[in-house]
Amino acid sequence: MKKIVSAFLLTATFLTTNAQEKDPILLTIGDKGVNLSEFNAIYKKNNANENATEQSVKEYLDLYIKFKLKVKEAEDLGYDTLPKFIKELGGYRGQLALPYLTDKEVTKSLIKEAYERMKQDVRASHILIKVDENASSADTLIAYNKAIKVRKRLLAGEDFSVLAKEVSTDPSAQKNGGDLGYFSVLHMVYPFECAAYETKVGDVSMPIRTKFGYHLIKVVDKRAARGTIKVAHIMIKKNPKQGDGDLAKKEDR
Repeated sequence: MKKIVSAFLLTATFLTTNAQEKDPILLTIGDKGVNLSEFNAIYKKNNANENATEQSVKEYLDLYIKFKLKVKEAEDLGYDTLPKFIKELGGYRGQLALPYLTDKEVTKSLIKEAYERMKQDVRASHILIKVDENASSADTLIAYNKAIKVRKRLLAGEDFSVLAKEVSTDPSAQKNGGDLGYFSVLHMVYPFECAAYETKVGDVSMPIRTKFGYHLIKVVDKRAARGTIKVAHIMIKKNPKQGDGDLAKKEDR
């Protein structure tokens, strides 16, 4: 494959000039030109802590030309259309974009919110009306209306635990009546957490949508956070086929 490369001889003074009346074509590879400003930006980015000299510019220019030639050859061979390359490029772009998509003020606000919530534990019960995260508008509305009807029954005085066992699609409700016990910040999905901390003790929230469906949350209690305890244990298993003598030996062990 024929590659046509032409380059201007750069000096350190020319490179570091802040203002140019024109942005000349520095080199041409194939049918694509590279402007001086493009090379200038790349050079400064990768040599920010070094003083530019004519020799350092020439050496970097040589590396840059070789890099551009490799890119051109890869494009000619169709490497840029391979699914694996496209996937990797998408991931790389996402990583590069992430710092620019992060709102520092929002992050600070969320950190402060989490810190304040860490001071308090919440005990809540919930009833789940399951609906797929990507459900149609019609199915979503059906689930929402069902949650509203259940909430009206709760406000009318029906027992939360009994109703949870009747209508909740959370399998654990059959055993615990929807009681989740005490929990703190970062233990529940964010919309659920917000509703639990913002609902008053004794009240039942409006339907709260998460990826699992619609939740009705009743806040049972709030208390000062007690932190967590880390424990470890050693278990000596009892053989159910052996009698009390075996249990005594296990206790001695």
